[in-house]
Amino acid sequence: MNNSITKKQNRILLISLVVILAAAAVLVALTGSANKKSKTPENPPISNVNETDVPETSINTPDKPDKGTPSITETTDTPTTPETEASADVPDDKEVSAVQPSTDVLPTFSAPVDSLVLKGFSADVPVFSTTMNDYRTHKGLDFACSPGTPVFAAADGTVCEIVDDPMMGVTVSVQHTGGAVTKYKGLSEESMDLCKVGDTVKRGQVIGASGDTALIESAEESHLHFELYVNGKAEDPGEYMQVSYLSDLHED
Repeated sequence: MNNSITKKQNRILLISLVVILAAAAVLVALTGSANKKSKTPENPPISNVNETDVPETSINTPDKPDKGTPSITETTDTPTTPETEASADVPDDKEVSAVQPSTDVLPTFSAPVDSLVLKGFSADVPVFSTTMNDYRTHKGLDFACSPGTPVFAAADGTVCEIVDDPMMGVTVSVQHTGGAVTKYKGLSEESMDLCKVGDTVKRGQVIGASGDTALIESAEESHLHFELYVNGKAEDPGEYMQVSYLSDLHED
């Protein structure tokens, strides 16, 4: 009987000891977990991470730019290449246009025939017309010459018109720079075939021959009627070229 009681007491003590040890183990585990949580904060401050992980000298601000990094406004030398050297030698459009002949400048004029002027220019004061037996303006120069005399272009230009005028006869007109146009009137009928509209002519180049086709001046001595217009206005050709007047010889 006593042995049975003793075994039962020993068994109870053993179970109690196991329970106590298990409880102690659980308590130790809970204590360690609590300590770990207390050491590591759930939401660490962001500022602490930046302050500890990022060096202050590596942050660039507008007030304190990084001395080791070139500023955006700094310029660097562009290496010279054959292409850049060639482009530097080419003048711009303004320089090119400056060396080109200007179309606003009048050309150099010379007399269309080498002879005396029979009748001078008079655009404002009427002069006597032998053919019409009256007084009227004379917007050109009459160069004395016999029919068939070669007529030369007074300046470089382009033939712009060839007509057979009912009053002034066969007429060749040449366009020049500076808004100038020269007209050669009373030419021979054959002159209409010596050049054509659009032809480029040089000063001194033959563009026709003197004739007697100018009906309104048919009673005058044989001559070439020559006119000069600048921007549409009749001008005295004698002021733009060297000519000799028959009237000057009579005065001498």
